[in-house]
Amino acid sequence: MPNISAHKCLACGASLNAPVQGGKIKCIFCGTITILDPHEKKKGDEIICPECGAVNPKDAQHCGRCGIKLEFNCPKCGALNSYGTVYCVQCGVDIQLEIKRQQQETLRQQEEEVRRQEEIRQRNEKERRRSRISFLVVTGIVIVVVLCIASVAGIGIYKTSLSPEARSTKTAMAIEQTATAKYNTLFQDDFSDTNSGWGYYTNENGSADYESGGFRINVITPNWLIWDTLPDVFQNDVRIEVNATRNGGPDNNILGIICRYQEDNSFYFLAMSSDGYAAIVKTIQGEFNIISSDAGQMVKVAAINQGYASNHIRADCVGSTLTLYINGIQAVTVTDNDFPEGLVGLEVGTGSTGGADVLFKNFFVYRP
Repeated sequence: MPNISAHKCLACGASLNAPVQGGKIKCIFCGTITILDPHEKKKGDEIICPECGAVNPKDAQHCGRCGIKLEFNCPKCGALNSYGTVYCVQCGVDIQLEIKRQQQETLRQQEEEVRRQEEIRQRNEKERRRSRISFLVVTGIVIVVVLCIASVAGIGIYKTSLSPEARSTKTAMAIEQTATAKYNTLFQDDFSDTNSGWGYYTNENGSADYESGGFRINVITPNWLIWDTLPDVFQNDVRIEVNATRNGGPDNNILGIICRYQEDNSFYFLAMSSDGYAAIVKTIQGEFNIISSDAGQMVKVAAINQGYASNHIRADCVGSTLTLYINGIQAVTVTDNDFPEGLVGLEVGTGSTGGADVLFKNFFVYRP
């Protein structure tokens, strides 16, 4: 009666509690042949056939009963060894240890290949997101129109008539409205997950990336814009909110929220500047035009926290009405129905002086 083995399969780890056939067991789970300890295979100086258990002379090359070859190649050097050999007759390697080492190496290579394929997938995803980030050189004339409005005395200047107490009350109401709106949240992002959907971009003109618990857009080149959008199309009406903090650069940089972005670089840009101005910009295939004032200029908004202070920006894109709120106060509004739906995103731009550096945090998209 054959012996019973309690060995483990070197390939899959399954228990080899099966009849021993001349010192060799075939795993019933993965099919791997395991050569057992030589003392289980040899009888004196004779060779026990691993297939049928027949006793053969020590120099036999084939089993006298079943005819199988009673030799195997060394897993390291390939030299022929008879069954029962512990160390290769040519290179001296411990055969069982070498088999186990090679199996472990194969497993390691398989795991490495899985890891490499995952890295390729993530890199491709990163490139796909990066391709969504658009940047555009803006002519000096456009930048003058958008940014240098402060020098035009008395034209398109807007100041709220609310007292500080009234503004405080209205801000509290806006916060309460925002809390209610969260029951209709379509998307939210605190930027803690670097795979939440925003793209990555960096070159000599600037960068856009997750950083410091937010999403940072840094525009180095003068007269330059960098924007980034989420991949999902939000249909019909949306309310978008974000907190923005100026990290550096001139105080007349522009920053804000994109809504209804089209694939041909057409969208609405609800923008403010760190020196206290606001506007709604309509972009058609990369050409910028302020549509929130008859004069085509940004307007002064007292609610904007200037300098390096943070501002809460809210953009309502409801039907054909676009409205920009800064810190709970309505800044500018306009009616336009060219783009009924599209992507949402963030944008930062520079004027004649580069270096606009803005950190966005707590991005929300609601159904108003």
